[in-house]
Amino acid sequence: MSDNRTHFDKLNALNSSVIGFEFEFYTKLLKGRASELLSSLVKKKIVVSEKYHSKTPVDRNNFKLEPDYSGGNNMLELITGPLPYDEAMPILIKILRWIDENGWTTDRCAFQFSISFDKNRRDVKDKIENLDKLKFVLGLDENFIYSKFGSREKNVYAKSIKNVVPVNRFSILDKISSIDPMMYKVPNDKYYGVNFTKIPSGYIEFRYLGNRDYQKKIRDIREIIDYIVLYMYDLLSHRITGYTKDDLATLKKMLARYSKVVRSFSDPAVFIKNFPEFHLFVDLKGLEENIKTYFPVIRDKIFDLIVEGNITSCYFNYDTTTGRYQIKEARSRDAFSIDGMDLILCDIKNANIKNCGIYNCEIRKSTIDDCYVYAGTKIVSSKIKSTIIDYTNELKDCFVDCEGKNINCKIVDGVFRAGILGANSEVSETTFKVKSDEDARFSRFVTDSRLKDDNDKYNVPKFGNMNNR
Repeated sequence: MSDNRTHFDKLNALNSSVIGFEFEFYTKLLKGRASELLSSLVKKKIVVSEKYHSKTPVDRNNFKLEPDYSGGNNMLELITGPLPYDEAMPILIKILRWIDENGWTTDRCAFQFSISFDKNRRDVKDKIENLDKLKFVLGLDENFIYSKFGSREKNVYAKSIKNVVPVNRFSILDKISSIDPMMYKVPNDKYYGVNFTKIPSGYIEFRYLGNRDYQKKIRDIREIIDYIVLYMYDLLSHRITGYTKDDLATLKKMLARYSKVVRSFSDPAVFIKNFPEFHLFVDLKGLEENIKTYFPVIRDKIFDLIVEGNITSCYFNYDTTTGRYQIKEARSRDAFSIDGMDLILCDIKNANIKNCGIYNCEIRKSTIDDCYVYAGTKIVSSKIKSTIIDYTNELKDCFVDCEGKNINCKIVDGVFRAGILGANSEVSETTFKVKSDEDARFSRFVTDSRLKDDNDKYNVPKFGNMNNR
């Protein structure tokens, strides 16, 4: 990436930024001891929280260290407050080196950073809230980022933002000669490499980085942060204005596959010709007249499955009685979203699955939110939230956070944070169960060494059992 700025110009731009960090890592040190050492290292107060995703605020002088159970029972997350660039970068380097000396990272660990700008800088003419997101998406060099952190390219929590679609989903825009940002929709969800949902709060979060030994890549991390800060500065200071020929070429490339899909929806016969492995049924009948009658009703859902779900081969059925959509024997890889379906005998990896009924599927490295897992499904290395899971299913090495939902299946390894375990549930000894706030407080009470001695000395039941009488 060429840049004709002088060293002074770059430094001036970088120093306009304000940066916050989130480090996920493992260490054998107790949280209190880790906090003390890190606090002494960076000269900041570091509050220890027992809660996952606590609401403890952070600022320039107050950071927090808390458990991050999404990576197992030993993962910690250090969250800094927003810091001026010239203060943030030395702290970044110190913490990365500390993690390398006192802990380790795995492919479950992420390193995230957020960027905002000094509101008193006159050269930063626009607020982040006014950022042209389409321009940002078209111009961001993701290849540069993936050249240093390629292992994150397929990560379900940090998907590529190169996924621009027309606001009018059935528009064919492959012959465009100019760009109107009002005509396009950019990714606006948490689980992308760039999390634009934070813009109303005055900053943008970047989720591209992480994985095993990320703490050793100090130079790469600095180069990526500097690149993104300078790119954002150029947009907000109006050093870069308007859309270029390169932007237009990038947009056309994104829309090429999209336009091919759109053309297939002009008529069900055209769709069947272009997607012969996508078998259509209505009420389990593949009659041509049935398909033609209901095609205007089902085409939006089919479109989503192809464009958002990366599914081009399956059996698709629309149940007119229940209004439910069902897909069987679908294979999906790296789906942006699979939403509002019944999934039957599907093979899914790296997908965001929402509001689905799930039957006899194989699901790996995905997020499953607000679903119902009925039977015969194996879910591996995934994050499961607000989901009911019945008997005969198996969760292996998953993070389960399903407060108030019935979990009645086999759970092997992973973390069980919340849920109502049913009579038929089987939880392995290697599954870490997160304690409730009340349990955590009680645990701290009974771990006092003097109380332990008393229990052993007089050979009476431990306090926990006594209180349960």
